[in-house]
Amino acid sequence: MKPRTRRAHPAALPCIGSAIAIAVALFVGASADAHPFDSPNADPRSYAEAVHGIRDELRAVRQSLDSGADSDLERCTTQLGTLAAAVPTFLWTLKGALADSAAGPILRASTDVAAAARAMRLAVQSRDRITLAALTSQCVEPLAVLDLYVPKQYVCSMHCEPGHTYDRPGSCPVCGMHLQLVTNDRYTVEVNPIGGALRARVPSTLEFQIRDPAGFEVDSLQVVHEKLLHLMIVSQDLSSFAHVHPVRQGNGRFRLRHAFKAAGPYVLFHDFTPNRVGMQVVPVGLTVEGSEPDPTPLVIDDSRPKRVDGYDVVLRHTPLTPNVPCTMTFTLTRRDRPVIDLEPFLGAAGHLVAISQDRAVYVHSHPLETSPSLGPSVEFQVTFTRTGLYKMWGQFQRHGHVVTVPFVVEVSPQSPTPSADGTALAR
Repeated sequence: MKPRTRRAHPAALPCIGSAIAIAVALFVGASADAHPFDSPNADPRSYAEAVHGIRDELRAVRQSLDSGADSDLERCTTQLGTLAAAVPTFLWTLKGALADSAAGPILRASTDVAAAARAMRLAVQSRDRITLAALTSQCVEPLAVLDLYVPKQYVCSMHCEPGHTYDRPGSCPVCGMHLQLVTNDRYTVEVNPIGGALRARVPSTLEFQIRDPAGFEVDSLQVVHEKLLHLMIVSQDLSSFAHVHPVRQGNGRFRLRHAFKAAGPYVLFHDFTPNRVGMQVVPVGLTVEGSEPDPTPLVIDDSRPKRVDGYDVVLRHTPLTPNVPCTMTFTLTRRDRPVIDLEPFLGAAGHLVAISQDRAVYVHSHPLETSPSLGPSVEFQVTFTRTGLYKMWGQFQRHGHVVTVPFVVEVSPQSPTPSADGTALAR
């Protein structure tokens, strides 16, 4: 049960404010006396800047530990302590923290980081890399507490509401997907083949390591559409596509057994959702050795039905223009009869993935709540952010079999003339 938050009467706020101010002053004064950090960098100008700085210094320490370089470690640990000591001075600027009565957790977290920074500096001076690595890992939880109250903006990861933002994590009221944090910080994924080079049509094992912007292993992922990690594997020319799900090993590690259809460059789009951050998409390139086939050009084909695995699929869509939501409707028939017994695929009536020709734009959409769940038509809402050619794959399940239907569309700055039924067919 979520604990109830008692709201203070307005007349009591000055007293509460004085108490917190005294606590902050005592904390800062004690910090200055107990561990006089020399600040080689400019002091932070905001709470967000202090927390981002803490994360950057921790990332630098981890990188130094991984590379074996020691030259910058003392500066990093010194600056880490300076930043942690500065956190309480910005407490009054955090409306969310005051509303949630989070002054105590923030003070404790900043104290923990400052204490760790002192011990880390001593470990650097004594060249104790084992202790330094352990102390660095101890900063993960307090950093998460501090980061929780950095002012943030969230948007729908499906772009259902262009231009609309939220100040708290949650779910999109339109599509129900987790809201995504607007940030320049990036998660990373390390992809390592196990047992040698990758070769076409030969099953290989891939290992994946997910890390947060500070370089720490990420193990707190949310289950989205029944999986922790959705992986889209596409060839450079987009002729080859696979939607697979690596198996969790723990501590942010996953494994996958996979055979690539042909040699050449591939891009792996890792689609996952960390707690309080929202959906992340991390593309990683790799190369499969062997004789590379000639590339398959993209040809616009959304005006023609497709036959896949015995199913005939027709695509209808509203005009495709940048930053304007469009509706895409897939209609499935088999032997001239409408398919009305589709099954949920990964918790939805279908999945739609669209990737731009240059592989720089990735869109993963799910059916609208009003879309029939059993067919024959499944409707998606998609917002493209830029013009160009895109290859799309609609995925649907029937009798335990997943049908993957590809189409190539063009997003144009000028909309084609709508047809009589309100859709816009391809040129």
